[in-house]
Amino acid sequence: MSQDAAARQGLTSPSISMSDDRRHTLENSALSRESLFFQVSIPEESLAALAYTWVDGAHQAGCTVLVFGDNDERLSQFSVQGIDVSPATDFDNWTVGPLVVQHGEPHRTAHVAFDHEGVTLDYTFEATTPAFSYRDNEDGCPAFFADNRLEQSGRVHGTIAIHDRVVPFDTTGHRDHSWGTRDWTAFHHWKWACVQAGSEIGINFTYGLALGRLFQWGYVDRDGVQAPIVSISGDVERDPDHYAYTSMAFSLVDALGRTTDFSAGRRSTFVRYPAGGMVLLDAAGLCEVAGLEGQVYLQEGWEPEYVERRKALSFADGDSDVTTRLLAMNKDVGRLSQ
Repeated sequence: MSQDAAARQGLTSPSISMSDDRRHTLENSALSRESLFFQVSIPEESLAALAYTWVDGAHQAGCTVLVFGDNDERLSQFSVQGIDVSPATDFDNWTVGPLVVQHGEPHRTAHVAFDHEGVTLDYTFEATTPAFSYRDNEDGCPAFFADNRLEQSGRVHGTIAIHDRVVPFDTTGHRDHSWGTRDWTAFHHWKWACVQAGSEIGINFTYGLALGRLFQWGYVDRDGVQAPIVSISGDVERDPDHYAYTSMAFSLVDALGRTTDFSAGRRSTFVRYPAGGMVLLDAAGLCEVAGLEGQVYLQEGWEPEYVERRKALSFADGDSDVTTRLLAMNKDVGRLSQ
């Protein structure tokens, strides 16, 4: 890594401080939450992992860890909540169940370790971009989502072991950190995507429909310059079995007027899991971004009933009771209940 690239890792927006890498004091309210999310994808092995941990204003913590293949193959799944943690416990040495997270130099490094029932995840995250502050989005960071949210592209190196199968990796990865209010019920739908091509390009965006509005958040980091995204357009093709992506193409415009296009074909991994009353569909694979080979990780949040309806109507020629009911409902407009 060049000296310039190494120096950029530590740069932060004026809207955040070095202390924002650590734990914050939250209000003791029903919607208060501080969370960390880490993501690793190894397309050539059809293998991915996510680690999510959180704490609320009453110092109750939880975590969810998934190691997965494609088509919702769960190689390891662990989830726990309601774990008491000390107010003094910080993210430099954070343990919830079998998950350990250790933030190192602020906004630069972190270590993630997980060991559960013969499956282990052990790796180091090293930032390749400055931490992006959601307060720097064109319309800021809305109160229902967080006081602030940090997103960061990086390099990850370590191992995933699934019993006797040991997979070393040195690839791209991503992390985020948010604190304040988290009101999942405000959302109708979202797409959250991480796109990277080595250390040359790092992208994260959220395309969200919430409270009857469209929100477009995130950053493009390329040519040594990071800028907020101001416009997101694109399309996703999905399979009928999981409603997960089979291909996608997006065009992003940032505040500097740069347009960055990326596209992806067949995914290598996919998993489905619940969060806040929504169902999350996380899928990853190879992509092409601005003419370079890279990786994409796409998370889509949907209302569960919507996904089941779309899957059922994908088989509209079938004669299942669900399909028949949905087709009848599709024609039913204005009839008052008897």
